[in-house]
Amino acid sequence: MDIVFWILTALILLILLWVVFLLSFQFVFITFGFLKPKVFPKAKTLRKFAIIIPAHNEAEVIGDSVKYLLNELDYPQDLYDVYVCADNCTDETFELAKQAGAIVYERHCDDPDKKRAAFPIKLLIDEVMKSDKGYDAVIKFDADNIPSKNYLHAMNNALEAGVTIARAHEAPSNMGQNLWTSVSACYYARDSRLACNFRERVNWNSMLSGAGMMVSLTVLKETGGWDAMGGIDDAEFTVKRLLEGRHVNYVSDAIVYEDQPSSRADSAARNARMANGLAKLYKQSAWDLFKMFFKTGNLSYLDMFAQLSFVPLPMLLGISIPIYAVFFFVTLGLEAGGINVYSMFTPGLNGSAFWTMMWVLIGAAIAVAFYYVLWTYQSWLGVYLDRAILDKDWYKQAKKGIWLGAFAMIVYGSSVSSGTRKKKVVWKQIKRNKK
Repeated sequence: MDIVFWILTALILLILLWVVFLLSFQFVFITFGFLKPKVFPKAKTLRKFAIIIPAHNEAEVIGDSVKYLLNELDYPQDLYDVYVCADNCTDETFELAKQAGAIVYERHCDDPDKKRAAFPIKLLIDEVMKSDKGYDAVIKFDADNIPSKNYLHAMNNALEAGVTIARAHEAPSNMGQNLWTSVSACYYARDSRLACNFRERVNWNSMLSGAGMMVSLTVLKETGGWDAMGGIDDAEFTVKRLLEGRHVNYVSDAIVYEDQPSSRADSAARNARMANGLAKLYKQSAWDLFKMFFKTGNLSYLDMFAQLSFVPLPMLLGISIPIYAVFFFVTLGLEAGGINVYSMFTPGLNGSAFWTMMWVLIGAAIAVAFYYVLWTYQSWLGVYLDRAILDKDWYKQAKKGIWLGAFAMIVYGSSVSSGTRKKKVVWKQIKRNKK
């Protein structure tokens, strides 16, 4: 029993230290949260963009999205085109996208291993690269995304400044709908306005997000096109480029408004799918990033390693803490019943073992409290700093996410843990909230 006690204690302490390491980056982001966003100088030359949208059964939103992109952006219409891939659709996505003015392709594939967004993305990028229209960069949107009117100007400014790969600033389009959209909105405000903004100001890399990411044609030609074919294509593309020594920027004034999942089931489905892809990416590449940190001394690689390391964390905590607590109370009961569980080298639960386990559990409780305070403050700060681009009633719409977000993340953690454990997560339709 002594060996079990010391092994469990050592493991739980290592996991708690791991949590502290991961949260230390979040503490840095909060500390420097009020850093002004970087704005790239106004470009002297206007470049040409290909906007691509992979779409699976998106008839509810695709028409309006394409019309908005083609008619509402503050950028010369002859300098960009919208491409849509109707991927394995059983609705009118193809027809509606074409009617709205997009260049549309259809893709049908019965292979279940090829029914994910990476394949229509690759198809569209291949078509763009074969085109003789002279595009300078590709921008990828999801079917429900609505970018700010100055979006292409912001990305064009970044291109002229030497940026070749960039992520956008993500904001919610339905923050005040309910608890789930409010929580998700707070998460993205925290991620873009705090984490990515700090990274850009200190010249670290940001993780690409599928909503509004930009890649220059130069990079795509050098990499042979789209080469991230896993379940979490944007993150995979990021890691591959970082390991090549390329840089991924964050463009703060390229804002994209994204429809957030509005139910627990939809949130869980999205989180499980993302976690499944990230878990595989973690196994494939996380330690390569860790080694790159020691090879280069660049803290950005350690930060990216930490981002991926959050994925297995819910599963580790969900297994280790209950086991340790059960072990504590079972041995406590045995000792109270007069059964000597520990040897003379490890005094029982009225001696060193008791206080060791008590302090571990107290430490875990303190970590939970610290997590709640940290998450709640981050949520408030991210939304507060984003208030200028959100609704004027930003606090009213975000308050559920601010105060209850830490608890909702525990619920999210169960879906993340589920996605991490499974070999494959089946894609599920998420309800769109039509604008």
